[in-house]
Order: sequence, then C-alpha cells, then structure tokens
Amino acid sequence: MAVTSRVFSGSTIRFARTILLLWLTGLLMSGNALAAPSAVTPSGTFSGVEEGGVLVFKGIRYAEAPTGSRRWQAPMPAGVARKALEAKTFGPACLQPKSDQLPDATTSEDCLFLNVWTLDLDRTKLRPVMVWIHGGGFRTGSGAIPGEVFASQDVVVVSLNYRLGPLGFMAHKSLRNKVANVALLDMVAALDWVKNNIQAFGGSPHNVTLFGVSAGGQAVNLLMVSPLAARRFHRAIAQSGYAAWALPRSAGAPAPAPKGADLGPAQSAEAIAESLIAGLDGGEQSARLLRRLDGQALVEGVQGFQMPIVDGTSLPEEPGALFRQGRQAPVPYMTGGNSFEGSVMPGSGISAPDFERMLGADLPALKQAWADDFAISQERGLTRIFGDNRYLLSARLLATAMAGVKKESWLYYVALSPTQRPTEWPGTPHGYDYALLFGTDKNTNTSVHNLGIRMQQYWLAFARRGRPDVPGLAAWPAYIAETDRWMVFSDRDGEQAGVLREKLDLLTNRYEQRFR
Repeated sequence: MAVTSRVFSGSTIRFARTILLLWLTGLLMSGNALAAPSAVTPSGTFSGVEEGGVLVFKGIRYAEAPTGSRRWQAPMPAGVARKALEAKTFGPACLQPKSDQLPDATTSEDCLFLNVWTLDLDRTKLRPVMVWIHGGGFRTGSGAIPGEVFASQDVVVVSLNYRLGPLGFMAHKSLRNKVANVALLDMVAALDWVKNNIQAFGGSPHNVTLFGVSAGGQAVNLLMVSPLAARRFHRAIAQSGYAAWALPRSAGAPAPAPKGADLGPAQSAEAIAESLIAGLDGGEQSARLLRRLDGQALVEGVQGFQMPIVDGTSLPEEPGALFRQGRQAPVPYMTGGNSFEGSVMPGSGISAPDFERMLGADLPALKQAWADDFAISQERGLTRIFGDNRYLLSARLLATAMAGVKKESWLYYVALSPTQRPTEWPGTPHGYDYALLFGTDKNTNTSVHNLGIRMQQYWLAFARRGRPDVPGLAAWPAYIAETDRWMVFSDRDGEQAGVLREKLDLLTNRYEQRFR
C-alpha cells in the first residue's frame, strides 16, 4: 500500500504540473490576444497590431468596391461590419502600370482602403489628425507609408488609396457623368470616414490636417477648392502641388476657358478619353463597353501623368483660378517646393522638345533668366524652367491668394542637395521632401537626416496649432506678398526674401496670359 500511495502521489504531482503549465500557457496566449489593439468604431470593430510602440490598423475598407457597374461612379460608403475585422495588413493598391509597381505590391480595382496609426485609443485625450494623400502623378502609389514616423510624436496619422489613372479621372460622353474626378470623391469619402470614426483611434475630428507631395500636394489643392470637400478638414499642406498648371476640361466646365499650357485652346477631356479607348478597343465606345474593358489595360494606356479634369462639379475651375477668386477653403495653408523640381520632367510625359514648343515666343526671355542652366545644356535649362513653372510658381501664387480669404499662409523652399546623384540632381529633386519627412532615404548623411527631423517638427506644430512655430528652431513668418519671405530649408534653415523672385515674376506674367 505504501508503494502504491507513493506512485499515486507522484502521478498526481506530475498531472497537476501539466494542468498548471497548460493553464499558464493559455493565460499567456489569452494575454497576447488581448494585447492586440481593438478599435470599436461606428463602422465596426477593427483588430490591429502594435509595431514599435505605435498601434497600427491597416487595410480598413472605407468604400465598397468600385467595380463592374460601379466603375466611374461615386464611392459607396462601406457598410457597418457585423463582426470584428482584422486590420493587420495593407489593402491592395489601386490598379496602376505594372512598370511602376513595387516588386511585392498587390493591386486591384477593389482598392478603397485606408490605414490608421496612433499611440493609443484614449478618447479622453484626442490628438491632431494628419491625413496623408500619396503622390505618383495620379497614376501610381498607395497609402502604404511609414505612418509611425509621425504617429510616434503624438498625432494620429491616416493614409488612403484612391482610384488612379483613367479609372479615377475620366470624362467620356457615353458615361454621362457630371463628376469626372471620381478619385476626388474617393478622398472626400475617406475624409467622411475620418470624421465619423477617428475618435475611436484617439483622434480629433475637429483638427484634421491634409498633407501630400506632388500629386498628393495637388490633391490637397483640389480639396481646398472642391465644394464637395467643404468643412471636412481644418488645415492643409500642399507640397509641390501644381495648381497653376493647365488642366483638361469636360463639357461641364465653365466658359470661357483659360488657355492651355502652350497658350493655345484648352484640352478636351472627352477627346483625351476617346483617344485612349480607341487605342484599346476599336468598337463602339458605349458605356457598357467602357465598363467591360480590362482595368489594367486602362491604366497602362496613359503615358506620363494623369491629369485631373475641370468638370464644373467636383472641380468648378482650375485650382489656381479658384484661389485667385477667393473660392478656396478658409483654413491655414502651407505650401512650397524644391530647388530642382525639374527632375520629374522625364516621367511627366512632356519631353524637353515638347516643353520648348509650349514656351513658344516666351523662350528667349526665359533662357536669359535661366542663363546659368542653359550654359550647361539646353535640356538642363528646360527642365529647370519646367520644375519652377509647374511647382514653385503654383506655390507662390496660392500662398499669395490666401490673403483673399483672410487666412495666413506659409511658403517654403527646400534647397539641400542630396549627394547620391550630383550630376543629375543640381538641387533638391522633386518629391525628395517625402524622404526627408518620413526618413525613407537610408543613404543620407547626418545633415540631411537632421533637416528631415526639423521639417517634421514644423509640420507637427502646424497640425497641432495651425502655425509652424517651433521653439528653438528658426522663426517662420507668415507669407506676405509684399515682403515675399520664404522659409528656406537647407544646412542652415531661415527665412529669405525673394526666392527666385525675378524668375517667378516672368512665369507669373506668362500665367496671366492664359486668362486674357
């Protein structure tokens, strides 16, 4: 009996240890499951991930799939999810040319997803919200960004996808749509989602800042003037937008039209669409045929950048013209550009000879003003004018126009040359401010890295308080046309009067010719 008792006792102990181990393992697993952040919103419950101290919610659907009969239609808000949804991976990017896709990117016509980064889900301390709109010529890109860079500094970051290329911007007589810019409607729908749901992520729906580079900067400008986006944001940062560049016009656009970029008649958006479709299908261009066309073939058919369209509804007129008329959103506004914006010209679809023909009789005076660049080569001079005309002219014109709605603006100029391509980049290339702000260029030296940190602080201060005032950093005065003071970001930041003043004055005179 004694032996039996001892054996039984040993078995009992081993059994108890096993039960205890299983219980502890279950407890740990339960703890890990509970550690996954869960946001309960009016649109449903979303389970995210924690990455480096930041809570991340990826691939949240904000609108139903714009496919089939819904192609080129306004986005339909996503329904309320009845069960908790995982939000741990980015949704597919919108269809775009394969040559421009990242190697591991997934694309789909069903692509209307957004992403949120936040430090915590505390609704009692609502943080400023920064909504990033990606660039890529309105034909490439996605909202898959390192949003934690800004979110780790106590703001809530949102990024979004929107329809690209002719799937996002199309005016065709067979469609009979008043709105040609459905991509702009996507952005508005995403902002509506932010307004209705962002408190669940610790963000304030009453302090929303838009920001974006290139097409993203232009998207900010489009939202500034679209009546469909009114009262959905409270501050705006347009980086290298091109609001003064001529846009194609649909039949719904107002008349008389400004002249085109070559000072000739404005382009017809319907004619552009018909030419695109004819290159894909030789049949009758009916609405049914258009909606059955392969989406990938459609986005591959655009060469160069996709242009937004003045349709009279989503975009009543070119943004530059609407700013001049005082028809922009009355919110604090930051804008600017880089010292070598012309680096983007090869990807724009406009060659140096094309641009030379566009400049026409104005070229001799412009060559004299940009003599240093033309002394290097004809192409260098033309690319420099292209960048200054497309981006820096727009920045100065729009910053000046904010006085018309009695709101302050701030103007900047990035003039620090990366060292990677000294012969190709005689200045800060187009779009490099994205790398500065998000730290995506790992080959930079200390001074470039530090510049990015300083720029982040100005952007964050603007999002928090509506002014880029940062204690300990160079003062950045609000822009006044008479003094023409810009913030110049370089090795030594500081305000500077008259950045490219004589050159931009020449380009302004040419811009004015478009309205005569």
